[in-house]
Amino acid sequence: MENALSQDERDRIELACQRLSIAYARGVDYRDYDLVADIFTEAGELDAGRLITGREAIRRALNSRPDTLRSRHVLTNVFVDVVDENRARGISYLTLYRHVGDESLEAAPIELAGPAGVGHYEDAFERTADGWRIARRKLYFAFRRSEAFPGQ
Repeated sequence: MENALSQDERDRIELACQRLSIAYARGVDYRDYDLVADIFTEAGELDAGRLITGREAIRRALNSRPDTLRSRHVLTNVFVDVVDENRARGISYLTLYRHVGDESLEAAPIELAGPAGVGHYEDAFERTADGWRIARRKLYFAFRRSEAFPGQ
């Protein structure tokens, strides 16, 4: 059966899903972990090096991030493919800047050698009773500086 969504509806879905990707990056960088957790479905999955399943588990994991970690997630090439009225999938390129150390506790800029990593997120989005949410987000690095990820 042909997908009968209008172009306006496809555009609305694409925009809603793009906003989720951007909200994730902004929320992680500015430590708004409740917002980040709430943009996932109840059974949502986040895999940014290890798989975390469930909204509350995502919330706990984010809240355990050390205060000495400062990050900036720069997303580009955000693309959303509407599957149907209740599902979409997406990809967004990531350039990650990251520093772990006491300097992160200060407001001053931190000297940085370059990106910690470059890669992309692959996403599955679902329409829920509360609107569009991320059902699954998985990070794939193409380039990664090991020293930016101490202990990993």
